[in-house]
Amino acid sequence: MAQTRSISGRITDQATGTGLPGVTVLLKGTTNGVSTNADGSFNLTVPETGGTLVFSSVGMTTQERAIGSDSQFTVSLATDTKQLTEVVVTGYGGSQDVKDITGSVTTVKAEKFLNQPVQSFDQALTGRAAGVQVTNTGGALGDAVTVRIRGSNSISGNSNPLYVIDGVPVSTRDNANVFNGGNGTRYNPLADINPNDIESVDVLKDASASAIYGSRAANGVIIITTKRGKSGQNRISFNSYVGLNEVTRLPKLLNAEDFIAIQNEKAANRFGATSPNAIIAKDVDVNGDGSPDRTDWLKQIYRKGVSQNYQVALQGGNDKASYYGSGDYSDQNGVIRTNRLRRGSVRLNLDITPKKWLKAGLGANYAQSQNNGVLTDGYLAGATISGYNAAPNLPVYGADGTYYLNAAGNLGQGNNTTTTSYIANAVSHPLAVLELNRNANTSRRLLANGYIEIQPITGLRLTSKYGVDYLDNFEDQYSDIRLSGLGRAYSGLIQDNRLDRTQTNWQNYANYDKTFAEKHNVSATVGLEYQETQEMQVYAGAQNTADPKFNAILDGLQSGTPFSGGTKFGNGFRSVFGRVAYNYGDRYYLQLSQRADEDSRFGANNQRGYFPAISAGWRINGESFMENVKFLSNLKLRGSYGLVGNSNGIGSYASRTLGGGGQYADLNGLSIVQIGNPDLKWETSKKLDVGLDAGFLGDRINMSFDFFNNDISGLLLNAPLPFQLGVPGGSIFRNVGSMYNRGVELTINTINVQAENGFRWTSSFNTSILKNQVTALNDPADIQSGVQRASIGSALGVYKLIRWAGVNPANGNGQFLDKDGNIKQYNPVTGTYLTATGEPTTPITQSDAVYLKETGYPTYYGGFDNTFSFKGLDLGVFLQYSGGNKIFNATRQGLLTNLYNNNIEEIKDRWTTPGQQTDVPRLYLADNTAQQSSTRWLEDGRFLRLRQVSLGYNLPKGINNVIGVSNLRVYAQVQNALVFTKYKGTDPEVNSNRNNTNVGYGIDNRSVPQTRSYTLGLNVSF
Repeated sequence: MAQTRSISGRITDQATGTGLPGVTVLLKGTTNGVSTNADGSFNLTVPETGGTLVFSSVGMTTQERAIGSDSQFTVSLATDTKQLTEVVVTGYGGSQDVKDITGSVTTVKAEKFLNQPVQSFDQALTGRAAGVQVTNTGGALGDAVTVRIRGSNSISGNSNPLYVIDGVPVSTRDNANVFNGGNGTRYNPLADINPNDIESVDVLKDASASAIYGSRAANGVIIITTKRGKSGQNRISFNSYVGLNEVTRLPKLLNAEDFIAIQNEKAANRFGATSPNAIIAKDVDVNGDGSPDRTDWLKQIYRKGVSQNYQVALQGGNDKASYYGSGDYSDQNGVIRTNRLRRGSVRLNLDITPKKWLKAGLGANYAQSQNNGVLTDGYLAGATISGYNAAPNLPVYGADGTYYLNAAGNLGQGNNTTTTSYIANAVSHPLAVLELNRNANTSRRLLANGYIEIQPITGLRLTSKYGVDYLDNFEDQYSDIRLSGLGRAYSGLIQDNRLDRTQTNWQNYANYDKTFAEKHNVSATVGLEYQETQEMQVYAGAQNTADPKFNAILDGLQSGTPFSGGTKFGNGFRSVFGRVAYNYGDRYYLQLSQRADEDSRFGANNQRGYFPAISAGWRINGESFMENVKFLSNLKLRGSYGLVGNSNGIGSYASRTLGGGGQYADLNGLSIVQIGNPDLKWETSKKLDVGLDAGFLGDRINMSFDFFNNDISGLLLNAPLPFQLGVPGGSIFRNVGSMYNRGVELTINTINVQAENGFRWTSSFNTSILKNQVTALNDPADIQSGVQRASIGSALGVYKLIRWAGVNPANGNGQFLDKDGNIKQYNPVTGTYLTATGEPTTPITQSDAVYLKETGYPTYYGGFDNTFSFKGLDLGVFLQYSGGNKIFNATRQGLLTNLYNNNIEEIKDRWTTPGQQTDVPRLYLADNTAQQSSTRWLEDGRFLRLRQVSLGYNLPKGINNVIGVSNLRVYAQVQNALVFTKYKGTDPEVNSNRNNTNVGYGIDNRSVPQTRSYTLGLNVSF
């Protein structure tokens, strides 16, 4: 008998170092072989001498290894990009190979979300997908982000995309935002999804890809697929990181000495140097330590915030059942004092296959968060505006150790004068408003779905799926009696609001896929969908608290008239949809889809809408005449056209005439409060997309190019009602507006280096160029939001401003251009306007404002990602860029004021001497003309941001075996490391408009800067 011996070994993934289960280990030329276990290990009996082992697995490169005299083998398999086909989720149980897609879809894989120190997964999308613009609204915890796919597709409605999680559409409505416009009680609904639970994100951008979602798809669709168990793979993973967060840039405010000099110069220029009113700022020593009081208020309100996150996940299964379960907890201390966000979540995804023809499963995610929020941005009693305005020659605390407040509950004034009416001295105490007031938000959310799938014949799958999205959100705000504003006005005010929302979704659909005669592939989807939303809010308030410590609503602890109120509403829709795709020989593609939606929110005459789409593709490199073009591995031309709708932002009863309660003297009654419109219908988008996909050098280089045009009609706009209809000041929604978005997108993915020694360098670049124009409105009049407009013939959000013409070097007067381009200067001493030569002239008014070419929306944006790996080391460098927009810097406008407030250091460049060249006019107390809204505050919004730098190390396999783990990785990461920009504000990526209006976009009004995060992390799997 031939002599034999036993050998063993372990097969790992070259990219991650983890064991690979199910790898076939075969003695070449024989049937003698085994499969690796869950850890990637194997044992095999082989001849005593000679022989070769073959290691193979689906989706991985095959390796051969001579046995020789070795008895122990360690082999790493790399991903086979040629063999492994990437799959894109298209909705309602459908999926397609990337090579067969005829629409415009971008996929972001799990590794881009893993270990990201972000509050929600959408923040991790920034710069990673062509056509997707992600804007962070600020650095306060709980701040939502603004996501736009191929521009804003509505004027008055919501432009957020539809989010679908594991096949079920979910709500992205935030909390009720009852108090201060949601400025303090922040809640981001997408943060309820643990980014590490995500397997992939597919962004559907054109009509062909998204029309299956019909009336909800005008803004694009983002499909999130969470992780599920896999057969033969049982493992536990633990991930954790700790981070330090700091603000990137803050305004450079005046110190106390400069503040005193500047404020007194303002007064002296107004009253004269010898006037008693010329000295309005003086030192004070409140605590009596012999030194004048000095306070850096920004250091009082900002801090370095520490964050920590812990996650554990279990994943596994067999051919009958599979599971994925996870739990995570995060605790973040924000960069603003008292701002803290704690969040925890658990997830369970379970799939069972009791019969080959029967499959069922469920997915459930429960998340709970508590955010101790802060009032920021342009809110007058907020921390940022008061911290910027507060005088630096005042103390934080009084002589008795309590907050230094005046009788009205504002920051005390020390020896600074309060006698002149030209001084705006009602500045809140920056630290007291943070530590005495409360702006808390607590949310509890359940996302759950279950399905059953039957396969009666080969290729046919029948699925029924039911999903629930439940939110219980509680806003709790307390305004302290010691502070001015609501607290002093109501002798202590407590306001609570509870929102209870349930959205249910039931889908029944069939999918069929069959290949005929080897070359003809047909796939089809047909189904029904029902969705219902019920929402209720209950509000309660109490005043006259017995003691500041009793700051909750409790019987007997408050007196005075209580407050209460509430709302309740519901809406629903039902749909029929279908999709059929044909593929001939992987060369010619055709897809048709149709959806019909009925929505209770729309008028009786237009409750049903139809949304068809068609797309086609031609794989050119599959033709015989391309056989000799060896460098070209893929070349596909595709195009699509279709209709989709937008119903976001429409109230449940917008089409109906409503009555409401009213009171006249002591009589109760009813009156009409809203006139309905029975013809109200969806906003409609006609989307055209033409694309080209190409691969070169064996797919070492992959490129995707798209041209798109989106014509949007029937935009929902408010039209004023005649007074004779009996609803004074009322308006009615009508489908009257139109606009378009068109542009191009380019994505290039490359494998730059793949050396035999294991060094690998890959890159991914994407860019988008966008043009928008409003083509029709309710009437010729503009829709206005601050300094921006929706105006026919201009881009959405175009600026309409008076033009700044600089400072007259002869006298320091601020100068402006009238509508005809003539220079007019303003003399604050006389309060009159003069021509450039000093002649009296008519004043500059808003009639001199002109439409500019720029808006707050970027016209180009994108990202550039590079990954380097060598053996156990990996380095990632990710750049994000954006431009073509202007930012209205309302922060700078407020901090160069002539009122008695602190200023930025730029004010030290003010005009003082004839002939001086400067852009800061002569100071003059209480003169606001030079500070009026004009192009003086409009700044270039271009930036290049080093969004992320990460360095990781996977421990060698030998060490992993010794310590009993399958993989251990440590990493360090810097998020938002650097930004290169000409913008003078804190951050060029800004949008302080929290009402989600699409007209007002790109305004910086005391926004909290984005944070820079330094993170150390650990990934362990068993």
